Amino acid sequence: MKNKFLVLLLALVMVLGAVACSNKKTNENTNTNNTANKEEDVADKVVDENYYNVYTKNYESSIVPLEESYYIYGDVDSAEKYYKDHDYPGNKEYLQEVKDALIDSKAKIQDFIDNMEKEGTSDNDKVNKLNKEMIDDGKKLIEDIDKRLKKLDDISDKDLEKSDAEFRRLVGDHIVLEKEGDHEFRIILRKLDKELNIERKSPEK
Repeated sequence: MKNKFLVLLLALVMVLGAVACSNKKTNENTNTNNTANKEEDVADKVVDENYYNVYTKNYESSIVPLEESYYIYGDVDSAEKYYKDHDYPGNKEYLQEVKDALIDSKAKIQDFIDNMEKEGTSDNDKVNKLNKEMIDDGKKLIEDIDKRLKKLDDISDKDLEKSDAEFRRLVGDHIVLEKEGDHEFRIILRKLDKELNIERKSPEK
């Protein structure tokens, strides 16, 4: 899949800030017996195996695809550096890419929190508390994505005539909200990972 380098998708930064696919529980080069033993060791450390299975299944289907599709840059200068060596699609196309990324993010985050709200019940009180906090913050995150999309709709045809660099900065300005939500979605995900003994590594770019 062709990676899209998009600037200032702050909503995604909240989710994907230094996470990637979870590390494999076992080493593919080990024999069957060692693999089984390692899986048993991991299972013994899991607070709630049923919740673990629900969480990892939905994380893999909703969050990981975002990680694999978008490398998120937190400032305009990073995008400028990228487009020095890559073809710029044009202002209109770039704007649509940003909108599509936000729409895709919203849909996947919505799926994730919907499934976790429906299926994510644990016998562990701490995990249940974190799950509820994650769902509540995810709903606020989605509201902020809608606000960003609405602001992007304010970009006019005249704005499309700006230079590449000017336009990318304009898009970045429109994505920033006047009242930015104090989201902890990513932090809560990391807390859940810790409770479930899940290790993750940073994505390779």
